[in-house]
Amino acid sequence: MARAINIVIPDAGPLISLAKGGHLDLLLLFKPEVRILIADAVAHEVTRFVDKYPDAAVIARFIAENASRVQVEKTELGSTLIAAMQLWDTYQSAPPEKKILLENVAGLKPENPPRNGGEAAILGLAREMTYAHKENVILVLSEDRRFLSAALGLTQTHVLSTRAFLEGLSRLGKISLEDVWSDIVTNRAGVNSDSVDERAPDEVTNWHSSIDPKIQTPERSITTGSKHPDEKS
Repeated sequence: MARAINIVIPDAGPLISLAKGGHLDLLLLFKPEVRILIADAVAHEVTRFVDKYPDAAVIARFIAENASRVQVEKTELGSTLIAAMQLWDTYQSAPPEKKILLENVAGLKPENPPRNGGEAAILGLAREMTYAHKENVILVLSEDRRFLSAALGLTQTHVLSTRAFLEGLSRLGKISLEDVWSDIVTNRAGVNSDSVDERAPDEVTNWHSSIDPKIQTPERSITTGSKHPDEKS
């Protein structure tokens, strides 16, 4: 018998895509006992420009309003990556004279944190969760092609792309795939359309049974605006 998913770990890509398409609440279609974990570096990455980008504000509000189910988890890389992002943002917004001061303090010109830092944090979080909660099966929801490949093979971990997630919800009668995907691609050009749905290598896993049949599909909340700086093409 297939084991149901009871921890979901999303990365920045699906969060941005669902937020820009107005469908972030689709993550709440999971049963109430399913926890949705977001690595600290990813949470910071996608909410760091809440005053500038509508989707960042939507994600921040989603995390805050659903704190009982959506949890930001500390990771080994998290504090380092967040500090690097904060230094970079301070440097970018500083006047020329302060840039010189920051360069002198840092000993060199601050660099933008690596774009795959969030994915590294998620991999670490997935490993930590499987070690700490051996009774749980984890679903990693991702869009990054490198990360999707890197996550395959993790024990107790089912790997799912945004497109495959939406295809599954469509088969369950929760959404119109055509409508939801249209909302996403209209607001996020270059979204990864790869359909990846790989069960854990060590056992049969089934994320469909973790979707609550009693929960009604949330209405779309529209978010439009400038391209989020952390989007991947």
